[in-house]
Amino acid sequence: MPSDVAIQFTAPGEVRMVEVETMTPGPGEVLIRTLATSLCNHSELRSYRGGSREAYGSRYPMLPGEPGHEGVGIVESVGGDVSEFSPGEIVALTGWGGEPAHRSRVLREASQIAGIIPGDRDPAEASILEMFASAYHCIKRGWEGGRYENARIAILGMGAIGLCSLQCIRLWPVREVVAFDLSNMKLQIAESLGADRRLLLSPDEDPGDFVGRYGRFDIVVECTGARGGQAIAQALSPGVLINVSYVSDPITVDQTAWFRSETTLYNPGLPRADDLRAVASLYNRGLIDPSPLISSRIPPDVATYVDAIRAIERGEIVKTLMLWNRE
Repeated sequence: MPSDVAIQFTAPGEVRMVEVETMTPGPGEVLIRTLATSLCNHSELRSYRGGSREAYGSRYPMLPGEPGHEGVGIVESVGGDVSEFSPGEIVALTGWGGEPAHRSRVLREASQIAGIIPGDRDPAEASILEMFASAYHCIKRGWEGGRYENARIAILGMGAIGLCSLQCIRLWPVREVVAFDLSNMKLQIAESLGADRRLLLSPDEDPGDFVGRYGRFDIVVECTGARGGQAIAQALSPGVLINVSYVSDPITVDQTAWFRSETTLYNPGLPRADDLRAVASLYNRGLIDPSPLISSRIPPDVATYVDAIRAIERGEIVKTLMLWNRE
């Protein structure tokens, strides 16, 4: 029986490479030879550290390939009833519709993937299109309602999801986008991607002082995934508050802020297939660019993988790609 290899967490901090059976696609499915998977900073770190909360990437031993859920690969074979994809095509995938993705081949429902056309770009970079789809899923409501027209927008947090959100927002004729982060390195990337201003946050930033210094914004996009960022976003009392990230621990909410603004909350963890196809189209047309977010590329090697997770923990990584089938 043909086999592949996959990353597997057996316990917090314990990772191994395992052999897995190569599956045959059934009706409506495609078999994809993985080119690259992207490390999800949140999921990889949670899996490495362990935790008591029941969630994807927290049960041990994990399924082979977990917590991988962002990837790109080449269609190798298709099952019955699949007419939209053919062997040899390059496709992006999310965590939906098949096996966990940190493996050398994955099976996916054809309805849950999107075709990409890299041209002269490295197709491995398209493995982070799921993150763009998560941002797009949250940001697109503002486009539909015309809320971004001439708006002054603050994006709190220039990690991967913040930089994806920035690129999505920049597709609309906004008045000003101001990027905030603790890292000058990430702010420089934000400036290269179209932020009008980049402002360095302090780790102990006081929400009240923040408002006094920078004023209020029409729209605030919260992408820090930290309590401090959530507190600042609430204090700004914008016309629209979009939480693209989230805090896993309970936080205190100033309910009086609800009476000063209309708060919009979308779930960034549920990008739909149509969101993936939309960002794949933007990528194919050169309107979004994953490449500035790529901090490093690593082989599917346990020691290197663990080193990359530790670099994520130290705040040194925006996105890391794991390269599987490089010829």
